[in-house]
Amino acid sequence: MSTFLRKQVPPKSQVRKRILIVDDDERVLFVLHKVLERVNTGYEIVTASNGHAALEAFADAPPDLVITDLRMPEMDGIALTEAIRGQDTNVIVVWISAFGCHQVHKAAKRLDVYRCMNKPLAIQEIRKLVREALKS
Repeated sequence: MSTFLRKQVPPKSQVRKRILIVDDDERVLFVLHKVLERVNTGYEIVTASNGHAALEAFADAPPDLVITDLRMPEMDGIALTEAIRGQDTNVIVVWISAFGCHQVHKAAKRLDVYRCMNKPLAIQEIRKLVREALKS
């Protein structure tokens, strides 16, 4: 188990909006990173290929928005969201799923998930969602 020293981070209003993208598919991470990078140069985009790496990135510098896949090995998106909610109840969380969102509606409501989107993701839809979620 690694220990992290908390970095001194200026208030969020003084820094770029931080987006954490979590997916076990490297292609999805790459595409989402590129798509969101072009939405706003004021976004800092961080990626993680699993829930454990996402929690490490979250501890290092909490994001304003987390976009996570629901089905991942070891720690799924629901468990990741539960862990995140234990640390920060205000971060905006978006779920993405290739298996549909209707089955996780109750969990999404309980965990105050901003939205659940079905894969494949439409580029314009994800860009619009991020702008709305971050009000930018």
